[in-house]
Amino acid sequence: MQRLRLHLLLIVLVTALALWTVFTKPVNYGLDLKGGIEIVIYTEVEKALLVQYEKYATSLVDLLNKKGFPVLDYKVSPEGITLKILGDPKKVKEIIKDNFGRLFEVEIKGDLLVVKLTEEELKKFKETVINQTIEVLRKRVDNLGVAQAVVTRLGDKYIYIELPGVLDPQRAKEIIGKTAKLEFLPVLEVSKDKSYLENLARKYKNVKILEGEDGLYYLVEASPVITGSDLTDAYPSSDNFGRPAVGFTLSPEAAQRFAQFTQTHIGKRMAIVLDNKVVSAPVIQAKIYDKGIITGRFTLQEVKNLVVILKGGALPTDLRIEEIRVIGPLLGKEAIRHGILAFVGGVILLTLILVWRYKVAGFTATLAVFHNALLLWSGLALLGATLTLPGIAGIILNMGIAVDSNVLIFERVKEELRKGANLLKAVDLGYKRALSAIIDSHITLLVAALILSQFDAGPVKGFAVVLAIGTIASFFSNVYMSKVLLDFIARKRWVKFSI
Repeated sequence: MQRLRLHLLLIVLVTALALWTVFTKPVNYGLDLKGGIEIVIYTEVEKALLVQYEKYATSLVDLLNKKGFPVLDYKVSPEGITLKILGDPKKVKEIIKDNFGRLFEVEIKGDLLVVKLTEEELKKFKETVINQTIEVLRKRVDNLGVAQAVVTRLGDKYIYIELPGVLDPQRAKEIIGKTAKLEFLPVLEVSKDKSYLENLARKYKNVKILEGEDGLYYLVEASPVITGSDLTDAYPSSDNFGRPAVGFTLSPEAAQRFAQFTQTHIGKRMAIVLDNKVVSAPVIQAKIYDKGIITGRFTLQEVKNLVVILKGGALPTDLRIEEIRVIGPLLGKEAIRHGILAFVGGVILLTLILVWRYKVAGFTATLAVFHNALLLWSGLALLGATLTLPGIAGIILNMGIAVDSNVLIFERVKEELRKGANLLKAVDLGYKRALSAIIDSHITLLVAALILSQFDAGPVKGFAVVLAIGTIASFFSNVYMSKVLLDFIARKRWVKFSI
């Protein structure tokens, strides 16, 4: 009897903990219940490949010029680099092979060389671009403060995003789709006349002309002093006139580099460039260390958006939003209402069937089903899992699984009673002989849940989470707790107990 009391105490403690979790920790609702935004994005891998080939072309030209094979001309496309060389193409091919190993395939076409990435390297590059894009988007979504968002791959070049609770598609577009390439560039000249700067640019090397938000054109050095990747933090701030601005903090290495540059360029302009557009070009007044601000014609909302984007980092390539769909919360409310009605109806029907079939034991089974639902809900809250519409279906399915375990046990107990065993002995033997089949079924369900959880689609993963938590809760409530209650009632003989 002492052992039975300990089991009852454990059940009471678990129940109390579950109730505390339910009342103190809310369950997160998925997109189909809470409403929000679905976005399908196309990743322009070809643009990233073109930029990469531009970098490779610069390295190849420098290498071949040093080796005595001047490059007369070259063209870059997503299919590769076409080089016009002065010299023996076969020797040039060997030089490229010796210096770049198996990175490139080199094809000779007359006096031209076509250099492109090998199939293996090309596949690796595309995978890297997609994975980096997903990682940046995940950081942006996290900084946006969206709970239980989904950012996952969809095919070879598409990315699928779910933003539960977000109902502003315009802001989602601005934050998700912005490349956010931030650069701080030394300014050589400023003018309203772009052609004047184009003529002036011929006197310099490694320069470019950028348009400013103020309508002016800026001739700047192409090599940045610092970039967005050097930032360790970004936050809303204001300039000397109280206008919205973005504050930033640099990494130690970048701070040292920035301090040296600003110290030697006091009185000169420095362009702050975002996505190849000059947002401001302040004059350097003093040496700047690890902190500064980005000023421009920002609204408060634009500052907030830019902070989120800079914290997430720059995208490795451009994105194109193929589809954006807003799901209103009313659909979710209706789904929740129908789910509750289905749950209540299911419980009432199960209670009637169980009590009619197993009398008092049916009441213990019904109590175990309610306890199972309590543990499942508290498990969702405790783990911070997301409840989706398929998840509600999983909860109702879990009720059937729970009852199935009790039916299997009760039928085993009835067999032992028919063989002449007393009630306590029959309950003990019935549970023991049904246990192996129950364990097998629960392990099978957990394996199925594990397999389903590998799918990145939110609804499928939501169903898998509910199935896994419900299976564990079912074993505790409908096997362990149900047996303890039956033992307790049988020993007390408070009512005529029958199965």
